[in-house]
Amino acid sequence: MSTRTCKSVSNRMKKVKRCNTGLESSMEKLLVSLKIKYEKQPRIKGHPDFRIKGKNILIFCDSSFWHGRRPREISGLAFKRNRLFWVKKLTENKSRDLRTNRFLRRSGWSVHRFLDTDIMKNKQKVERRLKRILSPNGARAI
Repeated sequence: MSTRTCKSVSNRMKKVKRCNTGLESSMEKLLVSLKIKYEKQPRIKGHPDFRIKGKNILIFCDSSFWHGRRPREISGLAFKRNRLFWVKKLTENKSRDLRTNRFLRRSGWSVHRFLDTDIMKNKQKVERRLKRILSPNGARAI
């Protein structure tokens, strides 16, 4: 199987936004509703989506697809074409996330990743987790 993508797929992928997405907007609304002060898109290695002001807390809003969270995609079963390309891409994304988390934690940050499925469909779960993270003893990395 080929790992090359056709031109139309390549053009479509170029349009995928990295910042100012609907997912980030939903997380921002949750942060505002909880009166959490934050910086959006801080210039920190790893490109976190938010930094909580006054604390060493970083928040990433991760797409389940791009970050390889679903077994059918990471194994390649979800793809009919370019299976090798997608498995390699998603596996590399997962590895990059782990390296980024490790680097940031060693640099003194508490790193928290939230999935799109929770941010968009389970806001109460995200709110509870944010409150726990911000509690005096709760800023441990998850």
